[in-house]
Amino acid sequence: MPWGGGRPRKGGGPPPRPGRTNLSGVLPAALLTLALLGTQGCGGGDGGSTGGGDGGARPPAKSATPSYSADAVAPGGYNATDRGWAQLMAPMNERTLLLLDLVADRAADPGLSELARRTEVTHRDELARLRAVLKATGAAGTNPHEGHDMKGMVTDAELRTVAENRGKAFDTLAKTYLREHLEQGILLSRGEQDSGAAPAATGLARDLGERRAGQLKELDRLDG
Repeated sequence: MPWGGGRPRKGGGPPPRPGRTNLSGVLPAALLTLALLGTQGCGGGDGGSTGGGDGGARPPAKSATPSYSADAVAPGGYNATDRGWAQLMAPMNERTLLLLDLVADRAADPGLSELARRTEVTHRDELARLRAVLKATGAAGTNPHEGHDMKGMVTDAELRTVAENRGKAFDTLAKTYLREHLEQGILLSRGEQDSGAAPAATGLARDLGERRAGQLKELDRLDG
């Protein structure tokens, strides 16, 4: 069974996803360094931005190793944490926009549909700013996390599973994946604020984290 596939379990929520990287117990700064250097931090999956979509588990994709060390500073005052954070957050936003578009049209709960529409607007704004950071660090057009399966990164299998459901089951799955994405965004952005260097990146991380926290509260309110 592909990660993220199958039917919802009794009591709601998605099926277990063995092998998926859970970042919640990792220090954000350490996580960013690992992700940036391409040593570990992501499991194999089909959730890359161009996703093939055969649904099967795949070997871990190799991450591109950056041309400068974790403590180096690039032109414009950007360091490796700035670059690594943007390389994580940009594809996370891209993948979640696909989910938000689906939820906005298909959610049974009007409140969830409205939240998806508002979140879609802010995610597009963030994505434009993230791409500007990537361009400034020389990482524009590269995605070392393509094909990786990590918590907070919506996969093709998860999108298919959500789309195959209707009504309450659809909403339950959509909210679960959206919650994972928001929580990981807060965690990663906290690490960027702690260890990043360029104000354009750390300021975006602050804005993004605050937005995610507000969106998470709204999502929690939908559950009553």
